[in-house]
Amino acid sequence: MEKYIRITAGIIGSILLIISLVGMNNELVDSDSVDTMLPPCTVDDGMPWPGDEEVTCYWGMSVEIVEIPAEAIAADVVVDISWAKDGVWIGIAKADQIENCELKNDYYECAKNSVTLIEGGDTSDGEIQWTPEPGEYRFVAGGEDSQSLQQFSVDWEYEATLKSGVTTPLLLIGIGLLSYSIFRGTLF
Repeated sequence: MEKYIRITAGIIGSILLIISLVGMNNELVDSDSVDTMLPPCTVDDGMPWPGDEEVTCYWGMSVEIVEIPAEAIAADVVVDISWAKDGVWIGIAKADQIENCELKNDYYECAKNSVTLIEGGDTSDGEIQWTPEPGEYRFVAGGEDSQSLQQFSVDWEYEATLKSGVTTPLLLIGIGLLSYSIFRGTLF
């Protein structure tokens, strides 16, 4: 019976050792570039004087939800988002902020300042570095008040690695189980 316990301990120890070594030395990386746009502003004709128009601009929120699973708590995840166009910005909001917006064709139109941003916004100056926590999120685009539709390119990149607080205990437990399996008759 003890022979089977040692074999099982050796197998489990080897698996934990491999997982921790792979987790410490590998990182997930991806990047892409996407085109996004700001919703057009509405213009109410000036009354009683021509040229006295009232311009109302909006924020655009993505239809797609970015879901960060609960398992991501075991990883260090960093998302870098950047864009080069002046006068526009990107922000990140909780997905439930959708209740403040109206669905248009392929985006949600939100009144300015009706969405609480957790990252980015008009002070982001062309880039955001976001460390997400588990949850559901949507991207928000906004900018200077302009009557024209503004399209711009957004580059994103993420890196994810297992936290050392996860890999180190796995490594130590794996070494312990493997040592027990190999040296049980000699040392203990």
